[in-house]
Amino acid sequence: MKVFHYALLFLIFFLAVIIKTDISIGKLKAIENERTELTRKLTAATSDAVEYLATSGVYGANSIKRDELIDRFFTSLYASMGIISDANAQAELEMYIPVILLCDYDGYYLYYYDTFTAEDGSTYSKRTWSEKMPYYYKDDYFIYRFTLSDMIYLYDINNLLVLPEEVIEADSHEFQKDDRYELFKLQHAEHFLFDDEKFKLTKKEAIINQLEKVLSHYTSRHNAIARQNGISYSFSFPSGFEDEWAGYMDDLNMLVVFQGYPYGADRDYTFNKIASAGGNIIKKPLYFVEKKGWYYLAHIKGCPELEDSTTLLEETFDSIEACARIGAYSDDCIEYGARLPVLVTD
Repeated sequence: MKVFHYALLFLIFFLAVIIKTDISIGKLKAIENERTELTRKLTAATSDAVEYLATSGVYGANSIKRDELIDRFFTSLYASMGIISDANAQAELEMYIPVILLCDYDGYYLYYYDTFTAEDGSTYSKRTWSEKMPYYYKDDYFIYRFTLSDMIYLYDINNLLVLPEEVIEADSHEFQKDDRYELFKLQHAEHFLFDDEKFKLTKKEAIINQLEKVLSHYTSRHNAIARQNGISYSFSFPSGFEDEWAGYMDDLNMLVVFQGYPYGADRDYTFNKIASAGGNIIKKPLYFVEKKGWYYLAHIKGCPELEDSTTLLEETFDSIEACARIGAYSDDCIEYGARLPVLVTD
């Protein structure tokens, strides 16, 4: 063979490799685009549901109309997936969502598949809601029931506070100021109830750890139901996911576990995503600070004393601690905080 023939063979081989590589890259790009699109659709459906929660009035008096919220989520998801009128495709899609978590003000709900036995002895599975489960925590001193605000329920099972009530409902700041807890504070000054930052950190870690455990349990138990429906994917909740939802833990929020959904030209890839979204439901207090001669006085929004205030600062504050940092005392409408000292003159 002449050099020309070798060059021609090399060119043919080279072009074949290039074409094959281009095809592979094209397939990978198509797969990546489909995965990106699935992520967008799931995230949008979760956000739509939470936005509906915030704007439609389905939440009131600390009560969520959960079924309306779930209908909103699935309707949005079905529409974006193009299966709004395909009941079979909807049923298949739902099987890849083992559990949905809904965090309320003082506890959480789980929406999951459960099995039931009919009168004829046959078993079937369907979605159901759990009862509301409290955010709780226990240490050597008390059992705590947290809320998404600063309110806390404390079960004094050991009578350490020496009070008549076994269950104490209070704002966390009251433990720092109320004389009823002074003896316990003297004995356990390092306790998280007496430090704002420790309280927030302990509460957040306790809630997230609890939710991670329960989500792991309900995701894993979905395997048996999925197998009954011909799905061989192994469902398991990933550990260390808390960083992705921790930012929503100060308010009502929703978390959707979506695993094992087949996609790609040959449906040989699996889509896994945990989508979460939070709503602006729990309104934080708003504080105003008034310049009163030689001192500042803090007022909470809605206080009658605000009506006659003419020297308010332009800046507003979202906590009494922020007001205290500029030296502001608390007015009578605020339950805790430094009070204006009474000046005694001769």
